[in-house]
Amino acid sequence: MLETAQRILRFRGLLQTLVARELKARYRGSFLGFFWSLVNPLLLLSVYTAVFGFIFRPPRAQLTDPYALFLVTGLFPWIWVSASLLEGTQALIANAGLIRKAVFPSEILPMIPVFANLVHFLFALPILAVALIAGRLLGHPVGGWSAAVLPLVVLLELPLVGGIALGLAALNVHFKDVRDLLANLLTLLFFLTPILYPLQAVAKVRLLYPLVRWGNPFSPFTLAFQSALFSGRLPSLSLWLGMLIWSGLGWAAGSWLFARLRDTLVEAV
Repeated sequence: MLETAQRILRFRGLLQTLVARELKARYRGSFLGFFWSLVNPLLLLSVYTAVFGFIFRPPRAQLTDPYALFLVTGLFPWIWVSASLLEGTQALIANAGLIRKAVFPSEILPMIPVFANLVHFLFALPILAVALIAGRLLGHPVGGWSAAVLPLVVLLELPLVGGIALGLAALNVHFKDVRDLLANLLTLLFFLTPILYPLQAVAKVRLLYPLVRWGNPFSPFTLAFQSALFSGRLPSLSLWLGMLIWSGLGWAAGSWLFARLRDTLVEAV
């Protein structure tokens, strides 16, 4: 666990260079360029707002009003997570030539999409800030000084996302259907994370509430984003504790699995 983190830190300059190259290559030749990092989340936000804000209005609507602002505080971080894991799982196979070089640190490959998609998330924050300011001007008590904890929440979620990406990337080298399984699992987790609905909406469902509140590693982070950005309150102590636990477990499990399979990557890729 510590060895993997140390190797990533040791080669942070190379990681930074590869992340910059990934960002440039992704939008090379496109008309909108980096603005696609804003267009895609906004399109998703528009669709989900129309469907769940007007057609299938969620229960406890007073807790999610205005719904578009409630949705964006959970949806934008989730896009970072899901895109990072899907792309990170394929990172080793997509860079098989680099893995075969004995001196190349293969640990940084799954981390490239994690940081690249984090940059996209950071690019979307000005839109989120404008939306929250507009909400306050319209009389909704959203945002405020509690948003200052956002960088800390992101830093806590980074080891969780990075650890899972590391473990799944190594596993995907040996079992090529891991990415397909992950895509389905992320769809399930999306609906088991209180993004489209408030947590209170499932409080009375005995079997569902513990799964959403405690069994989902991404729920504490989503609730923390919503608390700081939408409700205008600091995340509770239980949320901080949940984020710390899941972050530590995610990094420990993922880096352990990567270290366990590291010696077999070259033969299996």
